[in-house]
Amino acid sequence: MERSLNFRKLAAIDIVFLGFRLVLAEYAFGVVFSMALGMFVLFRSHSIWQVGLSAYLICLGLNYVPMFAYTISIANKQNARAELGEELKESRRAMAKYRRLSLLPLVPLSLPVLSIVRRLRKPVDLRQA
Repeated sequence: MERSLNFRKLAAIDIVFLGFRLVLAEYAFGVVFSMALGMFVLFRSHSIWQVGLSAYLICLGLNYVPMFAYTISIANKQNARAELGEELKESRRAMAKYRRLSLLPLVPLSLPVLSIVRRLRKPVDLRQA
């Protein structure tokens, strides 16, 4: 399960095929625009479904925060290629794998929750302590 939910590699494959600047702009836009639109809808809401829509848009923006952070930490195409390693040899297979994973950000708060859970489950290396 852990290997199939590697959002850092999802950001890396986007960087390899689309370029760092485009991916950085995409995730920054996803964070800012979704949250701003969500806040706008919330302040203008007159019904419960509009409040629900605003909550969804705000959560959608929050989903892109980890992806934006991963993109910044990868920083360029060379690091993205190193991150993906052997997976790039079969680029079609890698794209198919990460294409399915790219739908997960549409689920509210999925990426922040899964990223936090992943960090908490990461084993501690006592040799480095």
